[in-house]
Amino acid sequence: MLHIANKYRQAIAGLLMLAFFFATQALVFAQSNPQRIRFPRGRSSTTVSGRIVGFDMKDYVVGANAGQEMTLHLKAPNPATYFVIYSINGKPTDMNETTDWSVQTTESGDYVIRVFMMRSAARRKGAVANYTLSISIH
Repeated sequence: MLHIANKYRQAIAGLLMLAFFFATQALVFAQSNPQRIRFPRGRSSTTVSGRIVGFDMKDYVVGANAGQEMTLHLKAPNPATYFVIYSINGKPTDMNETTDWSVQTTESGDYVIRVFMMRSAARRKGAVANYTLSISIH
């Protein structure tokens, strides 16, 4: 009897490990497809539109030089839609989730802007957020 119980524990442990592996791979895949922001020729600003559903998030990558002013504005009918910006080294900046942000960049390189819905809204059935994100760098 003890032998059978151990087999079940091993099987359950194996299934949990497999489920964890696939879940983490799905998250990595979902976040590994950022959209590169390119400004129209002669312009220093642009606007992108998107749609996120539930716990989805959308990453944008924008390049900036140290000392430039970066300004972001997010407009969405869903009030629980925000963005956070990650610095060049991949760490979140000091800013909190917001819809407006402006700062003088301290490093040259790529910044990642992540658009998402707050958990309290994202978990609701049918949660959707259409948005426009305005980005300017001067």
